[in-house]
Amino acid sequence: MLRYEIVLPSVNTRNYPKPITTLVIAPETIRPSTGVMLFTHGWGWSRLRYLDFMSEVVEQHGLLCLASEYRQSGLDFDPVTGVGYDVPYDGSFLQVFDVLNSLRQILPLYPQLNRSRIFHYGGSQGGHIALLSAIFAPNTFTAVYSSSGMTSLDQPKIDLCGRCFSPAELSARDVCEHAEMLKCPLFLEHGTADENVNCEQHAGRLEKRLQSLHKIYTIKYYAGGGHSLAPAISKKEAFLAMLPALLATPNRACPDDFLSGSKVLLPCGESSLLIDWSKPPGSTELFSWVHSSGSEKTAL
Repeated sequence: MLRYEIVLPSVNTRNYPKPITTLVIAPETIRPSTGVMLFTHGWGWSRLRYLDFMSEVVEQHGLLCLASEYRQSGLDFDPVTGVGYDVPYDGSFLQVFDVLNSLRQILPLYPQLNRSRIFHYGGSQGGHIALLSAIFAPNTFTAVYSSSGMTSLDQPKIDLCGRCFSPAELSARDVCEHAEMLKCPLFLEHGTADENVNCEQHAGRLEKRLQSLHKIYTIKYYAGGGHSLAPAISKKEAFLAMLPALLATPNRACPDDFLSGSKVLLPCGESSLLIDWSKPPGSTELFSWVHSSGSEKTAL
C-alpha cells in the first residue's frame, strides 16, 4: 500500500486561510476496475478516525481510499491533540465542499481509476456530510453509507455550533427535505439508544422519507446500541458486515458531476443554492445563493 497526504486550500480561503489535508491510502497497482472510497470523520475527530477501516478496504478489496480533514475539526483544528472543534461552527455545509474538493483533487491523479465506482462512508457528522454529498453532487456516488449519521441540524447541534442559521441555511443542511435529489443507493445504520444523534429523529425520519420517495436503501438498527453502536456491536464489525452489500452495488452509469462540470440547483425556500462543478475547487464561484426571483446572485 502507498500512504501519503495532500494539502489543498479551503473553498472560502479569504475567511479561512488554513489549508485542508487529505490522507490517501492506495493499492500498489491501480487497475481499470479500481474504485474509490471516501471516508469522512465525525464532529471533533480527524482524518485518522477510520484509518484501520481504510487499510482493510485497500488490502482486501483493492479500492483507493481517502479521508479529508475538513475545516474547524480534528487535526485541522488542533494539530497537537487532533480532537475538538472550533466555534462558531458551520455545521456540515462548507465541510461538505472541503470533503468533495479533496475527492476532486485526488481523482485526476489516477486517470485509470474506475470513476463509476465511487463510494462514501461517514459516521455521525461525517454521515451527515456523506448524505449531503450525494445531494450536492447527485451524479457522483455509486453508494453512500451513513453510520449513526445526522440528517439535519436539530436545536442541540445548532447550540453547539454557536451561531445563527437562516431558514435557507438550515434547509441546505436537511437531508430529508432534499431526499428527492438522491440518485444512489443508501446504506444506513443506527443504534436505538444513541443519545448523541437520536435514532428516531434522524435515521427513522430519513427512512420514512426514503420510503415515500421509493428510494433504494438498506438500513440496520442495532437494538440498545449507542452512538458508537456499542454494546450491540463495534463500529468496525458493523462496517465489515455491511461492506459486501455496499460493494455489490452496480456501477453508476453516468459521468460524475466533476467530470461533466454539472450545475446543481437546490431550492431552499426564498433562496436556492447553486453549485457549479465546472469551477475549480478554490473558486469563489463554486457555489452561491440565488434569490427566488432569479434577479440577484450573492456568493457565500
